[in-house]
Amino acid sequence: MQPKLGILAGGGALPSRLIDYCRENGRDYFVLGFEGQAEPGAFDADPHTWVRLGAVGQVLKNLHDADVRELVMAGSVVKPTLTELRPDLKGLQILMRIGGAYFRGDDDLLRALTIELEKEGFSVVGADGLVGDLLAPSGVMGIHLPDGLAEIDIKVGSVAARDLGNRDIGQAVIVKSAQVIASEEKKGTADLIKRCSDIMKPELGGVLIKMKKPNQDRRVDLPTIGVDTIQQAKASGLAGIAVEAGNSLIVDLKKVVSAADEAGIFLVGIDAPEQFPDGQSPLIYIIAGEPSGDRLGARLIDALKEKTGGNVRFCGVGGPAMADCGFVSNFAMEELSLMGVVEILPHLPRLLRRIKETARDVESLKPHVVITIDSPGFNHRVADRIKGIDIPVVHYVAPSVWAWKPWRARKIAKHFDHLLALLPFEPPYFETEGLPTTFVGHSVIESGADQGDGKSFRQSREIVGDTKILCVLPGSRSGEVSRLLPVIGRTLDLLNEKDLIIVVPVVDAVQVPVEAAAKTWPYKVHLVAGEQEKFNAFAASNAALAASGTVALELAMARVPSVIIYDFNLISTVLARLFVKLKYVNLINILLDREAVPERILENCSAAKIAPVLNHLLVDDSIIQKQIDALDEALQKLKPVVSSPSDNAANVILEIIQRK
Repeated sequence: MQPKLGILAGGGALPSRLIDYCRENGRDYFVLGFEGQAEPGAFDADPHTWVRLGAVGQVLKNLHDADVRELVMAGSVVKPTLTELRPDLKGLQILMRIGGAYFRGDDDLLRALTIELEKEGFSVVGADGLVGDLLAPSGVMGIHLPDGLAEIDIKVGSVAARDLGNRDIGQAVIVKSAQVIASEEKKGTADLIKRCSDIMKPELGGVLIKMKKPNQDRRVDLPTIGVDTIQQAKASGLAGIAVEAGNSLIVDLKKVVSAADEAGIFLVGIDAPEQFPDGQSPLIYIIAGEPSGDRLGARLIDALKEKTGGNVRFCGVGGPAMADCGFVSNFAMEELSLMGVVEILPHLPRLLRRIKETARDVESLKPHVVITIDSPGFNHRVADRIKGIDIPVVHYVAPSVWAWKPWRARKIAKHFDHLLALLPFEPPYFETEGLPTTFVGHSVIESGADQGDGKSFRQSREIVGDTKILCVLPGSRSGEVSRLLPVIGRTLDLLNEKDLIIVVPVVDAVQVPVEAAAKTWPYKVHLVAGEQEKFNAFAASNAALAASGTVALELAMARVPSVIIYDFNLISTVLARLFVKLKYVNLINILLDREAVPERILENCSAAKIAPVLNHLLVDDSIIQKQIDALDEALQKLKPVVSSPSDNAANVILEIIQRK
């Protein structure tokens, strides 16, 4: 059941559209209308209350009393002066916390307010994530087309509006005869249109162009038009309206297009202006230190190439997946694929040398941006060395400060200029420390783990259709593999299945020890290499025994029931017990706050405790289905509102480069 939705309602038609969505889908909702912003009487037929903007304490009380769990901001709000705001005690406390954000642009203020709402326990969502047809499509939407002069106006206006957004001033401009007539100010689009009407009379024509601000939180303030915008444009004699496709909201597309057709106004969805109009080829320095980061980096490279038309260069450190994209690594990524204190100590001199070399390389090349992916031990030290050289540093994959050492958030904020988070609950941990953070969605969503071909996998290996397959994944780092392989071998000795087939997806770095161990196992074993073969193996498997990590999420995507295992050496175990304060290690269980996927960790990572669970998982249909349902439930929480994680990450990177 979906949580109760709170609609924070300003002016315009968007709040009513969201109310319709709730009614159509049988979702409980509560409307909180802002006095002086939303139309009086607009919500008389709905569960609602009215409150002034500055009465923050009353806002929070009303929302909590109504048992609201999820919030959406809808409609236009004209930012008041502090005198007009008249903040209550809670409002004053928040103003003191957010400091100068109130006096800067809307982006800083909205970001700060979103953080405060999340601190209160509310989940803030975007309107476009609730109502799927709100986003503006690409291309002409009605019967009227822009002529050649209007096309020029649109091109000029898209660049001008993007520049306006870069400076966090507004989202819209009006252009006529290739000249910007006026730009949006704090009073909004309606005021802009009226001002232009006064300026241009008695001449008619001109185009309204609305673009998303590059650093805008799309959950709370996307450019929006409705039937009222069309009516205002007609009254002012505008020839048409252009909005950014995929990044603008159209409230009731059918009605808006009909109104535009009747008014004789063209309506078109346009792409954002070319990121590098002068033909520059930006240099992006990427550092990935382990297989999961390598795959994430490869998808990011592909997305950046697509968005720039290939007009981009890359350098840094990566693995085979990034190499497949044409990336040339400075040294073997495997040098960084270490985990745990004992594993790292013997290699410490080499790691320190690589940190110095990488920092010097960045200083020498002066890339447009540095992107560090996961591997905090290495990447944070590199970031610390290059922090003062005026190159933006973006970290991809937020450290798990919610799991252990929460004070790291403040330290991390000093190293980086932006953080790309995979989990929806992570941004507040870092934004409170002043580090801009964007939830882009979890990379597993676009991994392809759910696209395997199990039938062909079985056929190519002559595995009979009803023969059960257990997928074994001992890890990708040498230390974890050396600890888990003996446990896995003893577990297989205790399984009840007589004709079981074992498949082991293996990476190059650990292939030798895995091959040696597999020869001692009591079942026939197939070792497979490569991402696609791994996913084919998932699709063919009945169950899995896997080391904790990214692969556990890939198995969830493939809907493979699993048992998750992990163990550390003695020193790392002691440190984990001191600092890690989590009930679970598997992200599926963390998201659901229950052990939906069995975990056997540390002292429970023994054959005697793993085998019984695995035996049940191989034969009990009710247990299997219950886990699959839980996997589906958890994965819904990892999906971004729009687009793919890599596309979202690429958009942030390109916006940062453009602002530099």
